Amino acid sequence: MKKRILVSLFSFIMTGLLAQENIQEIIKYSNPVQKIKLHNEEIAYQEAGSGEISLLFVHGLSSTLESWQHNIEALKDEFHCIAIDLPGYGKSSRNKTDYSLKEYAGMIQEFVQKKGLENVILVGHSMGGQIAMHTVLEYPELFEKLVLVAPAGIETFSAQEAAMMKSSYTPEILMASSDEQILANYKLNFYEFPQSAASMVEQRIAIKEADDFPAYAETVVNNIHAMLDEPVIDRISEISIPVLMIFGKNDMLIPNRYFHPDQSIESLVKTSEEKYEDLEVEVINEAGHFVNFEKAEAVNQAIKDFVE
Repeated sequence: MKKRILVSLFSFIMTGLLAQENIQEIIKYSNPVQKIKLHNEEIAYQEAGSGEISLLFVHGLSSTLESWQHNIEALKDEFHCIAIDLPGYGKSSRNKTDYSLKEYAGMIQEFVQKKGLENVILVGHSMGGQIAMHTVLEYPELFEKLVLVAPAGIETFSAQEAAMMKSSYTPEILMASSDEQILANYKLNFYEFPQSAASMVEQRIAIKEADDFPAYAETVVNNIHAMLDEPVIDRISEISIPVLMIFGKNDMLIPNRYFHPDQSIESLVKTSEEKYEDLEVEVINEAGHFVNFEKAEAVNQAIKDFVE
């Protein structure tokens, strides 16, 4: 009887311990991270390579620094590469759930200064691209060039469209996503889903059990609101440094097919060419929204050519 009670008690304790795991403890990266304390957050980052030029990578919505692994691995022999986890994601801290893009820009600026980085080229994917544009606009003196990979912020939404998007995507909906829905959502990011992306799906499914998953869901939804509420399109003509913009030809997410079926990658490129002072564009065939992961070799070569 005593033995059964002890076993039951041990099982209860272990279950409780597992339930108390947070996202930082659950997710695993291919390489160790370092951490740096900013004013009110702790930023996780990976650093590799050396050289006079630093490439600073910023991930997109509901992603992490691990999304740049194929890029850093190839570029670290020529450049100093750093990828960060934005606050609220990955192994960085989350002291609130309603970060604005302007706040993220300020944190990137503080990170660059604390690390003493020079000759910095800022590289952003999707939401990270919109954040990168805000960062360069606010702190132009810190950056030499800008690389935007399938960036948010070029496509614009009316007030009515924005309201519909906000009302149709809530933390509760995100938290209720089944494993099958999570996989389907990830597949939308690719032209052909690569096996190497399976770990992303596994980690996303695993964090559903984290005790801070509700806060994570709020962060993701609030970031969508921030992208809608902090447009950048009307200011990008102020960006005077050279810009490289990379799109996947078969992007299923940008432009939004529900609200803007008449738009295309070509129309986004045209809009960008009208706005930017110094712009190069690369459109990569048989690639989706996650072009930097799916077609890393082509993206890496485009970045090398642009930098050099």
